[in-house]
Amino acid sequence: MISLRKNSIDTATPQLKIVVPTPLYGGSLPIAYHAADAFIELGHTCDVLRLDEQHSLFESLGTDVEDNAGKRLKSRFAELLADYVVERAIQTKADLVWYTAQSPVSIASLRRLHDAGIKATLWFVEDVRRFDYWKHIVREFDLVFSIQVGPAADAIRQAGARQVVYLPMAANVAIHRPMMLSHEHQQRYGSQVSFVGAGYPNRVALFTELELANLKLWGNDWPSAWTERLQESGRRVSTEETAVIYNASAINLNIHSAVSGNVLECGDFVNPRTFEIAACGGFQIVNRQSPLCDLFGESELCIVDDEAELKSALTHFTSNQRARNKMAEASRLRVMREHTYVHRMKTALNYVFHSTIQAPRMAAVATMADLKVAAHGDQDMQKFLAQFTDTEPATLQKLVDKVSKDQHTLSRAELIVMLMHEFRNWGVEKGVIQ
Repeated sequence: MISLRKNSIDTATPQLKIVVPTPLYGGSLPIAYHAADAFIELGHTCDVLRLDEQHSLFESLGTDVEDNAGKRLKSRFAELLADYVVERAIQTKADLVWYTAQSPVSIASLRRLHDAGIKATLWFVEDVRRFDYWKHIVREFDLVFSIQVGPAADAIRQAGARQVVYLPMAANVAIHRPMMLSHEHQQRYGSQVSFVGAGYPNRVALFTELELANLKLWGNDWPSAWTERLQESGRRVSTEETAVIYNASAINLNIHSAVSGNVLECGDFVNPRTFEIAACGGFQIVNRQSPLCDLFGESELCIVDDEAELKSALTHFTSNQRARNKMAEASRLRVMREHTYVHRMKTALNYVFHSTIQAPRMAAVATMADLKVAAHGDQDMQKFLAQFTDTEPATLQKLVDKVSKDQHTLSRAELIVMLMHEFRNWGVEKGVIQ
């Protein structure tokens, strides 16, 4: 999988005509609007198709009809919307249609875009393990962006995607920003500890065990009996309200969802909440995710690996406002430097219109940056590879030359490099490796 890295491509992109069809509903809906805002800020012409305005009609198609008939009607309506997107793109002579996970799309519509010479990309901002529809359509996109690393991202490529690029989430700093709150907002939304999000099983299990009298839970799908913790009857919270909550909370808990049910699972993606809390200048305690160390440092976020560390962090930071403020400001500055939607969309467009990489990626000359991407989550190997610049060719001899000649115990990374070197020498000697 191709991966985002700092300054990977820095070619100027001329003004483009971009069509952004939103999903009908769901967690990926605001992401489509954030992306559109970024395209406009970058100076491109953006035609936002607000398909979420059709959600009530979509839902009504399943009313007062048999289940199977309702499903067929909804499917046909989604296909109609997919065709509408194509007609709009052709009519406006668009350069690109930017789809987000769960935007209405079909194989036929994507092939029509291809025939019309219009590029189509998909930013899959969901967990691939929660859905399967993507398996049938990813091969039709010019490029697929994924927020996941490892096997989940590999599954997209194995399903036939032409090109897969790691593109993590971000923050829309026009919405998620530091705020001066009114007394009314502070009273309504403020708390010592808060959590915003849906009640996934791993989160329910965690908050069942955590005895936090000062916890406010915001979001839907939580146990209805949690009347003291659950705010405002467990309604959905708007994007704008989340910014207020992050500003009003002394400690924002950020527990990633996990389909496995493991309470604090180390997953393969970083959720948007991580960037949004930071952009607000809020302090957060977040459970470790494998790509997290490449996006934030441990001086910027309080990262925990298990429940014991979480409880310890809550005890420590509850009474240490100065430490909270220092980390919150550091994480906010990191977002402003590297993790806004403008950063992400600029990188994405450069890949779409300026990258000469065509799958398979393995045919290209690998760089040290590629090795650093492959070593996601392996801190020892990342430390060893930090000796190299991103643009250096990734050759085995370069790695060997950096292994220390001092008389000391080799690190795990150095041992791996020397083992590869010895194996290659053996292969050359035996005539099975050139």
